[in-house]
Amino acid sequence: MKLHLKGEDLELYSPRIMGALVVHPGEIGSVEDFVRKAKEMQEDGADFIEIGLQVEEGIPEEADELTKLVPIVKAVAQNTSLYVAITTKYPSVMKSAVGAGACLIIDPDALKAKGALETVAMLKVPVCLVFDHNIDFDTEGSLDPMGDISAYLYERIDACLNAGIDRRNLLIDPSLSQSAPIESKLKLIGRLETLKSFALPMTMAMPRSIPHADNYLNEHFSAAVAACLFCVNSGVNIIRTERVAEMALALDTWQAVNKSARPFKLTKAIASRFKRKHAN
Repeated sequence: MKLHLKGEDLELYSPRIMGALVVHPGEIGSVEDFVRKAKEMQEDGADFIEIGLQVEEGIPEEADELTKLVPIVKAVAQNTSLYVAITTKYPSVMKSAVGAGACLIIDPDALKAKGALETVAMLKVPVCLVFDHNIDFDTEGSLDPMGDISAYLYERIDACLNAGIDRRNLLIDPSLSQSAPIESKLKLIGRLETLKSFALPMTMAMPRSIPHADNYLNEHFSAAVAACLFCVNSGVNIIRTERVAEMALALDTWQAVNKSARPFKLTKAIASRFKRKHAN
């Protein structure tokens, strides 16, 4: 499985990490600060960087995304070799971000906004369709979410194909919202292999930061790592996370052990993640 990005094919046979660069509306920080954070994530093992606006309630405003995110997208694209993704539902932000250097769109609304399908078809860049976080599950977790997720993604994929979007430019993200009961989240993770039937690259947020923070997994990061490894083993290709260094180390170690590497190779894989820290 592969993605066509920046004029080249990126293989996804091994799991990749997407660093989540979260911008807060009231945050005081220069574009250079975000470029520095992006470079740190790249050094720690990220291949992708996801740039999105985090708001306390509701959804980000279109004007805020244009003024705050697009300059960061441009600077990160110009000063790193990362594959830059923009997280937005707004067609105007998609166009401006791709013009500034973004090569991937992550849409938490799965291209349901007016003009979004046509915009992505015109831009001809990959887009990640995220499961609708407004779909609620019972508080007891007795309902299996996979049926709802599969039906939703099937409908959105069909809409994309009908709009002229190349199937090779589609990714899916079945992540549930922060408010979903833990039982439903565990059922989803336990049945991720079901989504292999879509034959599309899959991403998951571990822990979730854009557009909603996942307080439990942030506070209990070992649980996030365990869930991440299970997800990768079940077919997830890209892990979206703010905790790049720790997640990269876990994935590198898991891959080394999984491939029965010799001990010195395992040590080298682990040690490489600490080079930058020791250099400081």
